[in-house]
Amino acid sequence: MAENMLFGAVIPAAGLSSRMGRFKPLLPFGDSTVIETSVGTALSCVDKAAVILGKRSEELSKLLSSRFSDKLIIAENRDYETTDMLASVKIGLCSIGACDACFILPADMPGVASEVYTALANAFDKDDEVLIPVIGDRKGHPVLISSALIPHVVAYSGDMGLKGFFKECKVRYIPVDDKGIIIDLDTPEDYKNIRNVDARLTGKA
Repeated sequence: MAENMLFGAVIPAAGLSSRMGRFKPLLPFGDSTVIETSVGTALSCVDKAAVILGKRSEELSKLLSSRFSDKLIIAENRDYETTDMLASVKIGLCSIGACDACFILPADMPGVASEVYTALANAFDKDDEVLIPVIGDRKGHPVLISSALIPHVVAYSGDMGLKGFFKECKVRYIPVDDKGIIIDLDTPEDYKNIRNVDARLTGKA
């Protein structure tokens, strides 16, 4: 990690799982679940992380609180049924507190390796605004944003969510060798694919 820098992570997990047909956060993944994997990887690499819950928030809060340390902040999007992911990201950014830069990773991307966080953190410079990992020509997650942008993200009300906001920013792309950065779990087919793409992702050959 970059020396003398404080890194946070915001992990929105307030979606409805409507396309999956099953509750995504609690789907089995490796030796635990999707949300435990995503949160655990982030916490192994950052100083603190905020998880934003919606559906079944009490159940998830108990699970995560019992599993992880006091580095974890749990927030709630009470309007999760009628708002988008950006709303949850804003809640997380308001909850994370002081940091130099903050990762943003949807909770349904458990295949992201810790090495991706390390690569982005090591590449981050005080003059950077947004770093995005890429594999080949495909952009992925987590993104890393400067803390200077946090109030601007919170105030943003334009189109296309974070993608729209990033169009107004200075973005630098960081090549990584990890397919997990481009695999999110929207559908049953996505879930099947991520369990087959790489034994590292599930701990099974």
